[in-house]
Amino acid sequence: MASFRNRLEESRTGTPLLMVVPGSGLIAKCAVESEADALMVLNAGIYRSMGSGTLAAFMPYGNANDQTLDLLKEQMLPRSGDLPIIAGVFGVDPTRPIRDRLRELQDLGVIGVVNWPAIGFIDGKFRKHLEKEGLGTEVEAEMLAVARELGFVTFGFSLSVEEVQRFVATGVDGLILDVGLTRSSDDFRAKRDDVHRAISELNKLSAAADTRPECVRVAFGGPITAPTELSEVFRHSSIHGFAGGSVFERLPVQDIVNTTLRRFKGVASSARAGGAKTFGGMVGHSPAMRQVFDIINRVGHQDVTVCVEGETGTGKELVAAMLHRLSSRANHPLVTLNCGAIPSSLLESELFGHERGAFTGAERQRPGKFELAHGGVLFLDEIADLSPHGQVALLRVLQQNEVVRVGGDTTIPVDVRIVTASNRPLSAMVDAGDFRADLYYRLSTITIRLPALRERLEDIPLLVEAFLANLRMQLNRPIAGISSRFEKKLRQHAWPGNVRELEHVLNRCAILEDGTHLEGWSFEPQPHLRSSADASDLPLPSKQEQAERALQDADGNVTRAAAALNVTRKTFYRWLDRGKAEPPSSS
Repeated sequence: MASFRNRLEESRTGTPLLMVVPGSGLIAKCAVESEADALMVLNAGIYRSMGSGTLAAFMPYGNANDQTLDLLKEQMLPRSGDLPIIAGVFGVDPTRPIRDRLRELQDLGVIGVVNWPAIGFIDGKFRKHLEKEGLGTEVEAEMLAVARELGFVTFGFSLSVEEVQRFVATGVDGLILDVGLTRSSDDFRAKRDDVHRAISELNKLSAAADTRPECVRVAFGGPITAPTELSEVFRHSSIHGFAGGSVFERLPVQDIVNTTLRRFKGVASSARAGGAKTFGGMVGHSPAMRQVFDIINRVGHQDVTVCVEGETGTGKELVAAMLHRLSSRANHPLVTLNCGAIPSSLLESELFGHERGAFTGAERQRPGKFELAHGGVLFLDEIADLSPHGQVALLRVLQQNEVVRVGGDTTIPVDVRIVTASNRPLSAMVDAGDFRADLYYRLSTITIRLPALRERLEDIPLLVEAFLANLRMQLNRPIAGISSRFEKKLRQHAWPGNVRELEHVLNRCAILEDGTHLEGWSFEPQPHLRSSADASDLPLPSKQEQAERALQDADGNVTRAAAALNVTRKTFYRWLDRGKAEPPSSS
């Protein structure tokens, strides 16, 4: 019990909590093997393991407390080892006093309780009838208060701000913040929008618990079905952990569960690594990075536009995420759009949204990025690639603070803070006539320049350790560090791909080598093209120059060159053509 309470405290200040909601003993066994932090045993797991959905737990198939008890005794406890168990308890039980139910769980070794099945899943007339019969949030809160009195760790399963506030007043140790049933989608853009909405909902629910900052907040369900989505949630919200059930139960069960859990655990371990030399996921202690951190701290709470400039792979998105987290808009969405990846013909739809039937393929109404970011921050990545037409459209909405969806006629007010990123100095583009001066002045109240990795070589050991911490979990092997010879080679490299390239080098070496210390046998440094002292005085290479250099390094292979720059072949060809006059139809 004491060790789990300590783990809860760690989740608020360091490594987030990862709990698994198993539907069978096999899933529980995999959770133990994959080093999850706890099991949350709910009767919903029984129905999932039978192929039904979680909502079957609310049907009158039997006593929910009896079902959870049977699941505990028959499948969970024999396979849970020393893993802490949180059990679902329904607040009203016609067969036994709740206090007796709780004492029975305590005798079995259960250390925590959560209100389940949670009445919050039910609404409308049925909800009113249930509350009239004494089945509501008040009863759930009373049950949790009794459990707390008996010494349990208590979690309030919450689906609304009102429920969060009621459970917080009860003094629960944590909140399980539900963002909907676990769901996946083959539509990338729809899935991305779902994740943004989930983050917005989590921030709203989490903000309702700000009166008790020591209360741990754990995300549950929704569109979080991959480690990359979990990583985005951690970056853009203030939650302290994640609990999942069906996301870990896809077949073939054992291999996929073990692999998926280790990857989720790796994200949770690295998402908020503490220490004086890390800041919002950025790592560094060099003078250049300390200056960047200082500017972010100064600017974060100011509601001004910020332009983040730096070469590809320097971490511009991390700066945007930290500016959002420090701002008064932190409980609202951070929405990202890569301007270089959107065709000019679709740009207005992406920014402003569209109505159903507005154009071929518009099969449903879709809000644009400005609507999704309302009240929060819109991060426009690769702003230098925005076409002249796109620049005009963006300037118009910044002047008017309102949008009209493509195919619509309703004016929609928007309140958005703009953060942009560019791998070329926008001021130089304005001087060259490639970027509108009036838009530039609206976007760059403050400019933050991120140093290239070659300008802060002293940070390489810190970056290496941060990446290795993640690799240890992903690969499930003890990587103690790198050899002095390997570190020397890393310091000799020019790092055209910056921090992202360093991460790829370490990933490749960790996969190809077997020892506890990486030797970097497969890595050969390319010498610096210029000294770091001169680097800051020279302009960043243009898109065309980068593309031509990458193509030369790849012996003319376009696929390899595009991969080296981390762009698509289509974007790569566009970069190559930057020196040519573009036809009006492609602007």
